[in-house]
Amino acid sequence: MAKIYLIRHCESEGNATRRTQAQVDALVTAKGYEQSEMLRRRFRDIPLDAVYSSDSFRSVMTAEPIAKEKGLPIRVRISLREVTTGVWEDMAWGNIASEYPEANRVWADTPWENITPGASTFRQVAENTIHCLRRIATEVGENGAALAVSHSCTIKATLCAVLGKPIDHVKEFGHGDNTSVSLLNVDKDGNIAVEFMNDDSHLPSRLRRAWGGVAGSEINMAVSPCRYPEQKEELLRLAAMDAQERGVGFDESLFLRETEALLAERPAHVALSYLNGKLTGFIRFWQDPNMPKGDVLIRQLYMIPELQGKGYGEQLFGYACHVLRYENQSSVVMSECGTDEEKRVAGRFVMNRMNGFPGYQSMYLYCPPCPYPIMA
Repeated sequence: MAKIYLIRHCESEGNATRRTQAQVDALVTAKGYEQSEMLRRRFRDIPLDAVYSSDSFRSVMTAEPIAKEKGLPIRVRISLREVTTGVWEDMAWGNIASEYPEANRVWADTPWENITPGASTFRQVAENTIHCLRRIATEVGENGAALAVSHSCTIKATLCAVLGKPIDHVKEFGHGDNTSVSLLNVDKDGNIAVEFMNDDSHLPSRLRRAWGGVAGSEINMAVSPCRYPEQKEELLRLAAMDAQERGVGFDESLFLRETEALLAERPAHVALSYLNGKLTGFIRFWQDPNMPKGDVLIRQLYMIPELQGKGYGEQLFGYACHVLRYENQSSVVMSECGTDEEKRVAGRFVMNRMNGFPGYQSMYLYCPPCPYPIMA
């Protein structure tokens, strides 16, 4: 039998920022690169004849360390892509819940009946992926072994179908951790058996799922541009709390002048976050005139004390990245001398010190194109 190790990609920006980056090409986080390294170590002594990946950057970056060590090319297959989320692409899950309540309920309760405009179905994806896996088995031969990097919903839909269960049982398979491994055995007739699934034993606890299976409504914040002046008092209250945390006096008039000027030019550059209707934080970002054009500085990223250090600040960061990509900006910039929460958020991502700007670090906002030939 041919062996196929079906693997979920490493942690991506969308995973960390709670955004629906299914078809959107997402960057890999610092944690994601660590996960890929642990996966490489797991496969160090496992023979492989071929390495496959979807064409997403996060999947290719998961496969590449193993492929390089084995001296194998990466065979890119579109059929290993994630389930498409249609009009939800690159939206925050918290905003989806408020803007598409019925479709979000269907996704949460019966995802195989997905009614999101433009989205694919779990059944379609499972059929495509199983066809791809059978082709892979043929390519590596009856006694060959391959590794294939794919995506969470694609993998669980495929496992559900392979095990002969109706697609309405897909929720039973959950989301495997980033870089979790499932082993499939494919015989010469194309029959597929599951030896094990969603194994993450190569990961230390600190690299496993940050959210621990907590329900979406408890972790997904809605982040939206500040409605000014209606939300002026809420913004001022958070800004005063931020100043207190920084140990500086709060100059309300200066803050308002800066904010009003920023809103007049870039209305989306001041935003508030909410969790289940409760105000939780804010973010302000702008183009510093002393920095290269297209490098946009996050001036303040504030999360209320009870949510700090728990991954919520990343969702504000993700909002800023989304806005800046829409504006065709180049990089997001953060100070190395910010609050503990700002430093922690920056550390979650791959940021580099800026030449000529001591004390600042930046992250380029775009994935490079896939360097390997892409096939169906």
